[in-house]
Amino acid sequence: VNQSIPDFKSLAKMKITGEITDENNLPLTNYNGILSTVLFDKKITKSTLNNDGYSPSINFTTLGGAIFRGNASVTNGQFEYSFIVPKDIRIPLDNGKLSFYAQKSELLEDVAGYDTTIKVGGVNENAVADNNSPKVKLYMNDETFVSGGITNDSPIFIAYMEDESGINTASGIGHDIIAILDGDVDNPFILNDYYQTNLNDFTKGTLRFPLRNLAVGLHTITFKAWDVYNNPIS
Repeated sequence: VNQSIPDFKSLAKMKITGEITDENNLPLTNYNGILSTVLFDKKITKSTLNNDGYSPSINFTTLGGAIFRGNASVTNGQFEYSFIVPKDIRIPLDNGKLSFYAQKSELLEDVAGYDTTIKVGGVNENAVADNNSPKVKLYMNDETFVSGGITNDSPIFIAYMEDESGINTASGIGHDIIAILDGDVDNPFILNDYYQTNLNDFTKGTLRFPLRNLAVGLHTITFKAWDVYNNPIS
């Protein structure tokens, strides 16, 4: 990154463009594949849990939550993608992190990179209004599943989601993507990290979560998610 970048403000629509280069910073114009990217919120301070009851708690610093996970095509070494920053970012302005990982089509020639000079925080005062809820389709294992159908004891829970502004994965209070099995609201599955956008389209994406060792019998699952404006799935 060799130019100034606008701040990643709450509800700001951002477009990222870039290129794949070699170790001498020369563009790899024959590189075609797929780029996976993650935008992290600012660093936060956490404490160890003192599980054994003897050691004192220790403070440590870690990356903030993943604000956005997306995928984009790489064509002749060039890539471009867009997304809207979730409303739930922490507002104080400080350094976040953009992480990149690219795979070359049909070849074992993966590359990675990152940038920690970006600033995450603030509010986009000119954000357009969005009062529409996301759409979702739920399945177990594959798209042939219908509600009340039969699965194995360790099925894959699948959610296809769509929203004009994108799905919220920023871990804001009360706005996590969650699944509740058999009404156990005290032990929800937090699914933010299992969501990925479609290739070149931040408005659509898929979530896949493996369930394990379900008992024989009838089970229910309740799913909750939000868009980046915090409109809930209805």
